Amino acid sequence: MKRLFPILLILLLFTSVYSCKKSDNPDNKKDTEEDMIKDSVFYYTKVLSLWEGSMPPSNVNTLDDKGVVRSYTKKYATGEEVLKYMMSLTPLVNGSPVDRYSFIDRQGTISGEIEEGVSTSYGMYVFYLQTSSSGDNADLYVRMVDKNSPAYQAGIRRGDRILSINGQTNIDYKTQQSQSFKLINDALNSKSMTIKFVSQTSVTTEKQIVSSLYNFDPILASKVIEQNGKKIGYLAFSSFVAIYNNRIPTAMLSSFENIFSQFEGQNITELIVDLRYNGGGSVETAEYLANRIVPASASGKRMYSYKLNRNLQAWGWAKEGGEFGPVNYAKKGTLNLNKVYFLVTESTASASELLINSLKPYFKDNQKMIGTYGADSRGNRVVENTYGKPVGFFRTSIPNTDVDLYATSFQTINADNYGDYFAGLTPDRSTYEDYFKDFGDPQEGMIAEALHYSLNGSWLSSTSKTALASVNKLRNEKYINRQSIDTRAHANGMYKFQTGRSK
Repeated sequence: MKRLFPILLILLLFTSVYSCKKSDNPDNKKDTEEDMIKDSVFYYTKVLSLWEGSMPPSNVNTLDDKGVVRSYTKKYATGEEVLKYMMSLTPLVNGSPVDRYSFIDRQGTISGEIEEGVSTSYGMYVFYLQTSSSGDNADLYVRMVDKNSPAYQAGIRRGDRILSINGQTNIDYKTQQSQSFKLINDALNSKSMTIKFVSQTSVTTEKQIVSSLYNFDPILASKVIEQNGKKIGYLAFSSFVAIYNNRIPTAMLSSFENIFSQFEGQNITELIVDLRYNGGGSVETAEYLANRIVPASASGKRMYSYKLNRNLQAWGWAKEGGEFGPVNYAKKGTLNLNKVYFLVTESTASASELLINSLKPYFKDNQKMIGTYGADSRGNRVVENTYGKPVGFFRTSIPNTDVDLYATSFQTINADNYGDYFAGLTPDRSTYEDYFKDFGDPQEGMIAEALHYSLNGSWLSSTSKTALASVNKLRNEKYINRQSIDTRAHANGMYKFQTGRSK
């Protein structure tokens, strides 16, 4: 059995020792709450970080010596500044510290969105897109809308163009870029706003919407596509919301069970998994999906293993049967897939990448990844990898506060011993994403590429891809100028939560 109880007991021990200590302030001045947060962030990050060997002190046991922690934290004003300092000490990858992932959550946002499946926002994700009508500028469009969200209830959909926000029409790319997108970000983080938008059928609507709590449904689309007698499943979802919360099955589990039951009932032989905007979420959900998709012959074989720091290794956290011990496949359901296709972008991260990387050793050449194009600093077209986050974290609550620390604590390695994709996973094929077609539309660029390969065993020609983009108003003489604005907190994450049940 694998439980988080050993982890919680050890962290409880840390908490007891650290919170019951006399002040770590050698000057004996009264500590503020932020002083305690700063010290705790330093303490726990040093103990838990995957790269703790790059952080002071060299001997972790000296953390409990009076004045040691405060000697490092006293120069910083907030816990966030302390964490930024710790992250800056991690090894360099392509000239930058490898830890670009750790963060502090002061509002319980992660627990709400990933564990409980609820969110407080407009549920609308926007981006700038350069089209044939925008010239060298770019207009503001809707990339995705959460079902059940205030934006969805107002009728806003993917592909709609936003004309004004709170009466302001100067929301074009060049104007907003010069202002660091302040108007857009302020509006998306406000409590209410008036938005005017035009649909793809040229219907203009103006609505006032209120940012409010809603049940977050990450399923964007699921269906079975049939071509030449072959049945191909399609599943698009935007987050790995937890399938259990405090031992109780969630709506996420029910949705997946129903979807895969339909796939099995129609005897699909191939599956398209659309993760283009999926930044990750619960590790347990990724394991569930991997067990649904993997061939039955993989049952009992390695799904992935963990890499931890030397302290956690010494404490036995990575031993067989431990919470961070190796994870093996236990095939669920009766799907027997010949091929699986993953649709990805630079927003595809973490638990999404874990799912892709864990399945690759078992599907090999029968697993294909279809991505999109990005742009270099001059606007020239380049192949776009996934985000690049083979690491994850679990929640560490700071004693006597509402603050949670997520220090990057583990890396996942697949059965082929591969897990160093910090620069992202490279697609087998890149194409044009069609922002004006909905999820599941067989004519959408990325889906069309997968269906063409399924039918012909080869990719679409460059001419065909360019034609698809041209029909849908995208500029091809220079790559589409695209700037995403995403307000979802720490969307790119891979989280281990206490489930209270054996796995």
